[in-house]
Amino acid sequence: MKKRIVILGPFGKVGEPIVNLLSQEKNCEIYALSKLTQEKAKHWKNYHVNLDIMDFTELRNIFAYSKPDIIINAAAYTNVDDAEVDRADCWKLNVDLVNRLVRFAKIYNSHLIHFSSDYIFDGEKGPYLETSRPNPINFYGKSKLASENQIKLAKIKSTIIRTNLLFGHTSLAKPTFISNLIDSFKHNQKVKVAESLFSNPIITNDIAAGVLRVILLEAYGIYNFSGPNYMSRLGVAQAVADVFGFNRSLIIPCSLSEIEFQARRPIYAGLLNQKAAKELGMQFQNITDSLREYKSIMELNQTVRNIANIKHFHN
Repeated sequence: MKKRIVILGPFGKVGEPIVNLLSQEKNCEIYALSKLTQEKAKHWKNYHVNLDIMDFTELRNIFAYSKPDIIINAAAYTNVDDAEVDRADCWKLNVDLVNRLVRFAKIYNSHLIHFSSDYIFDGEKGPYLETSRPNPINFYGKSKLASENQIKLAKIKSTIIRTNLLFGHTSLAKPTFISNLIDSFKHNQKVKVAESLFSNPIITNDIAAGVLRVILLEAYGIYNFSGPNYMSRLGVAQAVADVFGFNRSLIIPCSLSEIEFQARRPIYAGLLNQKAAKELGMQFQNITDSLREYKSIMELNQTVRNIANIKHFHN
């Protein structure tokens, strides 16, 4: 019997690779909820459902129709600086929406898979375990911790996946720290990069593979999905330059105080992934291998675009 899976945020940085992977599974029936826009139209598939996830009446109706076995919440307000100002919108998406999903999970006995962040920690003693004590220092982190607490208190079948500095391909070219670096390097622009802000970079394809394991193993609880390399933003920038063949001289190391942030950042953040390795059998790629995979995907997509342009020209 097919597993019915509702996914929120299917065009997001985490959601899209999950949808791409699960859509290849024969025993999955996917309902990928997103509001149809002109930008999304050419990437729209038969499993996409045109729906505003913040319209809770619409949301209730699709859940009543699909009665999902699994709910994957890959929708979130992720702009850390804007969250300091736009607190109401951040809370609505990161907390109020999750509250609704918890209710639906109770009604339909669904397994709720939710994404959280290393920003629930203060960044004084990272990288962190699943059992480490949270202490967020910005509003985004507080909203993610609040969503975790709602799920934990609900006593439903749930998996909270914490992740951190992520990167990967999306159809809508959603920006990340690493994609922004690459764009700057391509245009021979110098980039100021903090010598601090430590994390464990991870490619989103690895996150998707981990989600599939969680589903197959019916693994409940909290799991850290993170790469094996614990590095500063400067270290990440240098790895990007090396793998993509850019000149390291474009990178200008600086202190955190030289970068204007609206929100405080946890300096020694990051996550330890031993639990996911042991219980799920996950082997997350190191920074070099994951950047090479990312580079290959970018080159393949560029080739596809070039072919499409040639065909369009000849037509």
